[in-house]
Amino acid sequence: MVRGFRAVFLVMALILAVGGGAWAEDPVKGGTLLWRDPSDVPTLDPAKVTDNSSTRLALTIFETLVENDLEGKGVLPCLAERWEGSDGGKVWTFHLRPGVRFQAQAEGQPTANGGREVRASDVKYSIERLILTDSPRAYFLDMVKGYQDFMSRDVTGVTEWAGVKVIDEKTVQFELDYPFAPFVAMLAYPTFSVVPQEDAEKWGKDFGFHPVGTGAFAFEKWEHDIRISLKKNPDYWRTDARGERLPYMDGVEFVVVPDDAVAYEELKKGNLDVFSYVPDEIYQDAREKFSDTLKESPALAVSYYGFNMAKEPFGSNKALRQAVNYAIDKNKLNELIYENRVVPAVGVLPPGMPGYDVTDMKGYPYDLDKARALMKEAGYEKGLECTLQINNVQRHQRIGEAVQAMLMEVGITMNIVTVDWGTHIDALDRGEVPFFRYSWIADYADPDNFLYVLFHSANAGPKGNNCFYNNAEVDRMLDQARVEVDWNKRAALYHEAEKIIVDDAPWVFFFNPVNELLSVPRVKNIKLPTFGADWAPLYDVWLAQ
Repeated sequence: MVRGFRAVFLVMALILAVGGGAWAEDPVKGGTLLWRDPSDVPTLDPAKVTDNSSTRLALTIFETLVENDLEGKGVLPCLAERWEGSDGGKVWTFHLRPGVRFQAQAEGQPTANGGREVRASDVKYSIERLILTDSPRAYFLDMVKGYQDFMSRDVTGVTEWAGVKVIDEKTVQFELDYPFAPFVAMLAYPTFSVVPQEDAEKWGKDFGFHPVGTGAFAFEKWEHDIRISLKKNPDYWRTDARGERLPYMDGVEFVVVPDDAVAYEELKKGNLDVFSYVPDEIYQDAREKFSDTLKESPALAVSYYGFNMAKEPFGSNKALRQAVNYAIDKNKLNELIYENRVVPAVGVLPPGMPGYDVTDMKGYPYDLDKARALMKEAGYEKGLECTLQINNVQRHQRIGEAVQAMLMEVGITMNIVTVDWGTHIDALDRGEVPFFRYSWIADYADPDNFLYVLFHSANAGPKGNNCFYNNAEVDRMLDQARVEVDWNKRAALYHEAEKIIVDDAPWVFFFNPVNELLSVPRVKNIKLPTFGADWAPLYDVWLAQ
């Protein structure tokens, strides 16, 4: 992560590191990449992005001021070619890259912006639009001066966000209320994509069905529950090491194939090119048949079953939540479902995340005797019936069925309800589901992105805290950690907050997964970032013909 005044020096060292390097083969132009999706995406509007599948599309159509280093070690220039911090880290000034244009064509028609060059006013508009459109991630910027005033603009008469300033046509500045260490890294999240005001206002709330950005591929067609088609942006700004304009491919299609086995057969036939994760039942076969193109790496992520703390039977009963945790044998699930590919989670933060520390955190090892004792303490000695909601991925169904059998050992009858991804997210945001499956992948490599986003009471619902967890002491520590400039003190605050959260058991703490990306041999130069396959850049991927 780029922090403090070191940012400007690191950026100067990394500037323009956007093209390829040396290839074993010369890249070939043309062709369309076929990327498998298990279900339709919820949105193509970056302001509304909160999930992995939407992230993938947003990062292909749109771009942000900065972008993540593939290994998660910092941020690189993107629409901003450089930036610097001042006033002790409370002011950040970004200088836009010249020559970057919005997509001139989308859906086969001229866009409203006419393919004009990106200006600083577009950045300001895009940031303000997050509040104007009720973006669920607008609060990521609550440290920017004037956030609350602009949120309540109807009452105060405020017409613009005071902390976001246009200095000149190519310079935009953010003024913060307090130094916030992850600020620059946070701007790589796709919610902060820069959009053209002309197109966003032309389509209004339907912009997500007619997206326009600066990315390597422009929107062409959305056949719901079938595919989303993108076509090459011929005016894209990046070039490769030879000075040739990117992208290489003519297009990308995100093809919906719900059944894993069917999708894998299509991959082997050459009708699909990429899986963003490897279904468990095909893993061993894929390792054998695609040994040269199956990529795996540790992920900054956690998967969990969440308890809605505002709903019964789990919300007011810590002993019951702890009993469920102790009753689940995560090592057995890892062996049976994951081929021992994941790491059983002890707490919230994943290994590799700054601040990860489980030395004095015991978590919830498998212990049926303790689970039964806690069931009695919780008042459910004779058992309990509940319902788990999951989204329609076969792995989640298999895990649910295994957990179902384990919970029967302590008298819990767990029914499973499966819904599509968009329905699942909407229901969680509204707080309708007492018990559910979910996961979280880092938006930026800082514990704030897990602990503050997922557990601060101010973020209940669509902002990230879908358990509606509320603990005043945890809130206090997380608020203090956000303004603390000493990393050791920050880390100590996060650690103490995490210990309280784990003891409160708002989750079943399941696994820290691995990132996976499976592609066929014709797909060249595709990369697996630390943030996951959904963050894989496609502008310099090419297809052997």
